[in-house]
Amino acid sequence: MPVHLNQRLCVEEDRGAELYAKEITALVANASFDLVLLGMGTDGHTASLFPHSENGLEGAQSVVLTESPVKPHQRMSLSLPLINRAGKVFVLVLGKGKHNITSLISRVGHEPRKWPISGVSPGSGRLVWYVDYEALLG
Repeated sequence: MPVHLNQRLCVEEDRGAELYAKEITALVANASFDLVLLGMGTDGHTASLFPHSENGLEGAQSVVLTESPVKPHQRMSLSLPLINRAGKVFVLVLGKGKHNITSLISRVGHEPRKWPISGVSPGSGRLVWYVDYEALLG
């Protein structure tokens, strides 16, 4: 991802997101990855898609700029629509600190504005969660 252009990090005028989206279109058949590997933050974020943000959710461009609550604040991310076009999506969740969010996400429906990970739903239906013992049972 071209996140550092003109000695600045993820500045919209640098058009890094647009450049990366064009690269994906040129290099990835049908702009559909075979596999996307994601993690999940303790707040339910995934990729660099954070709760209470509109960027990267439904109807979004394939690559978006986002803002993180922690440094570095400026981020670039694949959007949920692009993630959901993948042939397979794997979510890796590790550690005791992920127990509460893992339990919560297992109960909520599709609410990506609150918990972006809940919006991960590949059209192929191939979503695989890899959750370690500590994240699952605390």
